[in-house]
Amino acid sequence: MHLESWRWAYRGLLPDSYLNRLRQDELAARWWRRLAAPDLEEAILVLEHEGRVGGFVTFGPRRDDPSWLGYSGEIHMLYLAPELVGHGYGQQLIQSAFEDLARYRCHWVVVWVLSKNERARRFYERAGMRLDGGRRWDPFGDRAVPVMRYAKAINPVFDFDALRSRSRIG
Repeated sequence: MHLESWRWAYRGLLPDSYLNRLRQDELAARWWRRLAAPDLEEAILVLEHEGRVGGFVTFGPRRDDPSWLGYSGEIHMLYLAPELVGHGYGQQLIQSAFEDLARYRCHWVVVWVLSKNERARRFYERAGMRLDGGRRWDPFGDRAVPVMRYAKAINPVFDFDALRSRSRIG
């Protein structure tokens, strides 16, 4: 499902040569290493659909800035089988990740998205995430592509939106 999802989601956004070189056995080996690690530094929620894996989200501490450790989490991966996209399963997965991160007292959550991945950008915006100005270039094969960071307050110390709403009323 992971490989199928990658090829579907990133066709036209990443080089075909890169997507075509991805192999199921290599991806499976990476998953086994990740799951067998003695100190798993991320949580994994799996969506089961009709007896098979239909999607998943992985999340944990924010990776790009260690100074946020304990305050900010990160969505590392969120993928669905292509036929399940658009049915609300992705929103269920991300909301569960937000709730778990908030329970661990994270105040913020971030996710990195390919700049040209309009479908993913709309998904994260519907989940309440907004661009925060973070940008970088990630290598995929022989090409680097721009990615941008989205963020959301999930356990705010102060609710600025509520204050803003009250000031408009009064």
